[in-house]
Amino acid sequence: MKTRLYDIQAALELLETESDEHLEQELQTNYEFLSSELKHVEIISLLNQPFDDKGAFMTVTAGNDNLDSLDWVEMLQRIYANWCKNHDCKLQLLDESIGEFCGFNYVTLEITGNYAYGYLKSEQGIHQLKRISPFSEDSQVQTSFAKVEVTPILDETVNFEIPIQDFEFYVQPSNPNSNRISLLVKATHIPTGISFTSKDKRSQLQNKEQALAVVKSKLFALMQIQGVSLKDVKKPSDENLTNNPIREYTFHPDQKVRDLRTNIETSKIEEVMKGNLDLFTKAYLKQTH
Repeated sequence: MKTRLYDIQAALELLETESDEHLEQELQTNYEFLSSELKHVEIISLLNQPFDDKGAFMTVTAGNDNLDSLDWVEMLQRIYANWCKNHDCKLQLLDESIGEFCGFNYVTLEITGNYAYGYLKSEQGIHQLKRISPFSEDSQVQTSFAKVEVTPILDETVNFEIPIQDFEFYVQPSNPNSNRISLLVKATHIPTGISFTSKDKRSQLQNKEQALAVVKSKLFALMQIQGVSLKDVKKPSDENLTNNPIREYTFHPDQKVRDLRTNIETSKIEEVMKGNLDLFTKAYLKQTH
């Protein structure tokens, strides 16, 4: 960053004496880079809570099984994939339920990188989409909902053990007519019903470890929400997805994205769809700091 500042200062001094189009372009590039870096520094200064520096598990679930809601899940997945590219984070698809005609019933993502959880925890909640449905012929505005869950990836530094007897494991039997061995493992925390299925690792043991890691993360987050210890944690309540959305994405009649917690609003909806969420992240962190 110091080098960029020096380059800007040198370019300004040269431009005072003569015009240079190439130098002006270089100055603009350096300015945009520094502006972006300063925004990140400001956000990171607000990320001082436990687990903010960890990676994140993210699950996006459709509000119902209509085509617009399933498509909305896929749109949100693309937003977060773009966010990962913008922030040099790695994204891995852990689980998905593909819709019959389009989109997803749900997707679960693993996002690793510096402060991934701290940045993305502000996405937790109900996301509402308003648009003219591409799946309908009546040109009516359709409202769709999706639930986003964000939990920290817990590593060995977190002292959080769950009795193994509290788990139930399902291992999918292999097809006797196939030479392939089924690797799918589903882990369920019996007291809360929280579960996760992993099938894409190279062994059943690795899939078991992955399923346990996701369930452990979700259970830990639930304990934080309820403010209780493991022995007192209750089953998560069924949430009505039409209640209390955190953010509205409106494509018609006008275009805007509005965060209902902070009242931050932008008309640059295409920028949001490209994963540029820092405007909302910073406002949320300042509000909760």
